[in-house]
Amino acid sequence: MSSSSYEGRHRAPGRHRAPRRGARIPVGLKSGFLLPSAAAAALVVTASGATVAESAPTVFDLSGSVAKTRAANAAAAEFDRVESEQQREVQASAAATRATEAQRIARDAERRSIAKKQAAAAAVRKAEAARKAREKWVPAIAGAAFTSGFGWRWGKMHEGNDFATPVGTPVHSMSTGTVTFAGWESGYGNKVEITYWDGTLSVYAHLSSIQVSVGDKVDPGEVVALSGNTGHSTGPHLHLEIHPNGGAAIDPAPWLHAHGLQ
Repeated sequence: MSSSSYEGRHRAPGRHRAPRRGARIPVGLKSGFLLPSAAAAALVVTASGATVAESAPTVFDLSGSVAKTRAANAAAAEFDRVESEQQREVQASAAATRATEAQRIARDAERRSIAKKQAAAAAVRKAEAARKAREKWVPAIAGAAFTSGFGWRWGKMHEGNDFATPVGTPVHSMSTGTVTFAGWESGYGNKVEITYWDGTLSVYAHLSSIQVSVGDKVDPGEVVALSGNTGHSTGPHLHLEIHPNGGAAIDPAPWLHAHGLQ
């Protein structure tokens, strides 16, 4: 069979294709086709037509969105840090203010407590001074000479002490008390009785005049009468009796001595 007849029998009808030259390009790498983004490696064609595996392809951020996101995140983180620092400073300042206020309140409370104690102590001292002033004892008469004592005399009981003194000598209340008698009584002549704060009763007799009335409140040293020579008297003098708790008369001398009056 001739070559021309053979070729005529085996050629496909239509246009003949030119013979291929060079390496064939895989269909997957032709223009317009991208490998799936989930692939772990990419096929790269070498000059000889071989393929090799490489790491994921580099992505170029042409729009700058990644850089902007990172900058925004960094700015947000810095804002949070600054805000947290400011909050800590505010909290520390508030804590310091509370501590200072607590100290001020404590100091004020302490000062009030001290002032209250001082006021209470002052009140106690004042009350004690007033009590002492109210309860102090003073002599009934000044400059008088003792002439007769307590006891039996001329067949009868002499229930007091006599102090010779000129007529008109002031006679004083010996302490704080109330006048329970003021007037004339038989042998006593003009007479004044005073009941003192502790219940003791004093009797002043033979007075020339009386300066108080029954029910009057008297203070220590207050003039209540003037000495005289009235009633059964042998000369100008003050007759003084002491009746503890308003009872029977006792010898005035020990009582006067115990109260610093003689």
